[in-house]
Amino acid sequence: MSSGAASSTALKADHNLSGYALWIVPSESQTPSYQSLISHLASLEPSSPSFNPHITLLHPIPLSTPLDEIHSTLRQAIDRASTKSGSMTDKPLTLGKAQSGEKYYQSVLAPVEPTPSLLALREEVQSAFRLTGLKEYFPHLSLLYGDLTKERRDELALIANEKGFEKEVEVKEVVIVRSVGSAEEWKTVGREKL
Repeated sequence: MSSGAASSTALKADHNLSGYALWIVPSESQTPSYQSLISHLASLEPSSPSFNPHITLLHPIPLSTPLDEIHSTLRQAIDRASTKSGSMTDKPLTLGKAQSGEKYYQSVLAPVEPTPSLLALREEVQSAFRLTGLKEYFPHLSLLYGDLTKERRDELALIANEKGFEKEVEVKEVVIVRSVGSAEEWKTVGREKL
C-alpha cells in the first residue's frame, strides 16, 4: 500500500465513532428538505458522506449499555425535562444561518437556539446516563461532514444559505443511533416520542 493510501485510511479511521447517540430529528414532513440539502452539499465534496438530518442531543453512550435500558432511561429523562421546562413539541427549534465549523462532524452547520426545554432535556439525559467530562453542549444541525479548508467550508455554508432551508424545526422524537464506524454505517435502532 502506498503511503498516500495509508494516510488516507488513517485519516478516515480518525472519524470512526463507537457508541450510541441520541438525536433529535426533524418532523417527518420536514426531513426530506433537510435531507435534500445535506445530500446536495455532500455531492459537492466526494469525500463527504451523506447522513440523516439531526440535532445531536448526546454522544457517546457506551455500546455495552443494553438497548432496553437506553430506552427506559431516555423516556424518564424526556418526562423529567418536560415537567421541568415544558414539552419540546410545543414550539419549533430555531436554526441560525449556515456557518462553517472547525471539526469534521461540524464542517458546515446551522446553530440551534438553545431554548430552556432543549437545555433541560440535554441536562436530564446527560445526568441520567451518568456521562461526565463532555464538552460544553453546542446544539446544531450538521449540514456537511468533512476535512475541508476554512475557505471551502465558508463557500459551502454560503451555498447552503443561498439554497435556503427551513429555519423553524418541528421536533417530535429522539432517535437512538448505533454510531459505529463511519457515518454511512450508522443505524437507527430505536425511537422515543418527545
